[in-house]
Amino acid sequence: MNNHSTSPESIELFEYLCSRVKEIGVHSIHGDFNLLALDYVERCGLKWVGNCNELNAGYAADGYARVNGMSVLMTVMGVGELSALNAVAGSFAEYVPVIHIVSQPSRQAQKRRSCVHHSFGEGEFESFQQISRSVSCMTVSIDCPQNAPSLIDEAIQQCWIESRPVTIFLPSDMIRIPIAKDRLTVGPRFGRMVPCEDMGEQKKVIDEIANEIRRSNTVIILVGGYGTIHGARWELRNLLREVKIPFLAAASGLGVVDTSLPNYEGLYVGTCSDKRVLELMQSTDLIISIGNIFSDLSNPGFEGNVDQSRLIQVERRRVIVKGDHFPKKYIKNILQALTSHLIDLQLPMTQYSSARTMSPEEGKLISNSKAAVERRAKFSARGCFGSSTKHIRTLWHMGLSIYRHTFGKKEPITHDWFWKALGQWLQEGDIILAETGTASFGIWNTAPPREGILIAQYLWSSIGYTMGACQGAALAAEETSSPRRRTILFIGDGSFQCGCQELSTIIRQGLKPIIFIICNNGYTVERLIHGEKQAYNDIQGWDHRLLPAVFGAKRGSYQTHRVETTEHLRDLFGSKGFTDCSVLQLVELVVGTHDAPSNLVKLAQSLQPRSGASLVLQDRC
Repeated sequence: MNNHSTSPESIELFEYLCSRVKEIGVHSIHGDFNLLALDYVERCGLKWVGNCNELNAGYAADGYARVNGMSVLMTVMGVGELSALNAVAGSFAEYVPVIHIVSQPSRQAQKRRSCVHHSFGEGEFESFQQISRSVSCMTVSIDCPQNAPSLIDEAIQQCWIESRPVTIFLPSDMIRIPIAKDRLTVGPRFGRMVPCEDMGEQKKVIDEIANEIRRSNTVIILVGGYGTIHGARWELRNLLREVKIPFLAAASGLGVVDTSLPNYEGLYVGTCSDKRVLELMQSTDLIISIGNIFSDLSNPGFEGNVDQSRLIQVERRRVIVKGDHFPKKYIKNILQALTSHLIDLQLPMTQYSSARTMSPEEGKLISNSKAAVERRAKFSARGCFGSSTKHIRTLWHMGLSIYRHTFGKKEPITHDWFWKALGQWLQEGDIILAETGTASFGIWNTAPPREGILIAQYLWSSIGYTMGACQGAALAAEETSSPRRRTILFIGDGSFQCGCQELSTIIRQGLKPIIFIICNNGYTVERLIHGEKQAYNDIQGWDHRLLPAVFGAKRGSYQTHRVETTEHLRDLFGSKGFTDCSVLQLVELVVGTHDAPSNLVKLAQSLQPRSGASLVLQDRC
């Protein structure tokens, strides 16, 4: 029963919080078990997504935020909070804005140091908060009605600006506290959350970057996805389009850049890069890294790291120019100002242009196409194609009939064949999730679709992450996209066993992703690093095709498939009923136990001499 009096001029605190959540464009809240607070979610026009457990809820909130822009996760103190923290830590590491609301015992119970469930029983309630603080850019305790609205607003604003999780601790007796309704008309306008900065300091940074560009004979931009996706994607794309400096995508940047631009030069993944790309990185005078983190998986084995003397790093909230740090510089503002400055300078960008020319193989393919005759002049003027994956996509869009040739043979499926062929089936706007392991490395060989989103954890690399993230991403796509974007997951059979429960949530929510389970009988990366034939790298095999029915899916609401040959996959890709996402699709994609993408084999070999480094890559696919 409500013990707090409200009036037409007031609303209850949790209703205020829900109103702010709606204002930033969040339509659904993920989590598990929150009792009293849950009564407000649907009442305020939001959807409650009750996930199977808090860890998966955290993964789902991460996936939802990567598509929608922000997300909300709700857990209870202690057991729920700590269970979710692995996922929240991944969001923190990879710059994903998640608002984590943690419900606590009442203020009175905390003051009395009561022995309550979900605690250590010692009356200490700060212990869990200290842990959450380490994976949040801001934490606030809502324990005072007077400052509660301003703290909520500040936390939401910081979540967006920093593009990292924030934690809001909410005692149970604060949920119904009345708040003046007019507070919703003041505070930050969440659609334009851009921090004000010292223009003199900003100009100093831009001048520094421009001077370094002037002094360099060759310049290249390296684009990652950390901190660039949320609120800065348009500014980044405008910079690449207008300034025309050649650019590369890092692994995390594949779903961020427009690979159809003529100044796109390919994918940089350390020593696993194409030889031409690696030579370009090694020979360039100045590298402008935007939103990239040089980790051991995106830059294999830490080989090929860039010397600070030729590196400028533009990060979410700071700029580093050849080792000199400029803190509290917001990436959106920096990219806007840098684009305008370089355009005004009218630098002779031709000296930075790619000298890449068409290979003999590409020329032969194009000469055999009637459409190529009409377009040859256009592509000759551009003077370059990007990476080999970009060549495949470009040729496909030119109307070359290579689909049948590629898929025509009835042979076992291999990773090197599959990931290259996949690019021909992907569509504009696809949301692609690649689980850590064979999928996240195989996807490097796939031509990315225009306006697509790639979700993969190259830094945090939490195994089983993509099952929950798939649910969140698919829900965000359904809520925000028209027409609906396809959500496509590639996950290993071992990884799937870590998070399979979220298939139940996907079914309950009526979502219709396409899920490829790569069936290779165990942990491929571990086999490559150590114990090629050891039993500890095996798993218990599942008949995945039975799971939709086990999880309660109604007949006709899903389809399952087992694909073992290239011919079978060709037929599946050619089926309209499969590609149109009219129902949930689950595919067992069978590959050899010891088969892996060539670049992953190379990466594993680089890790073998480093026993410590090999522990980093605990793959489950």
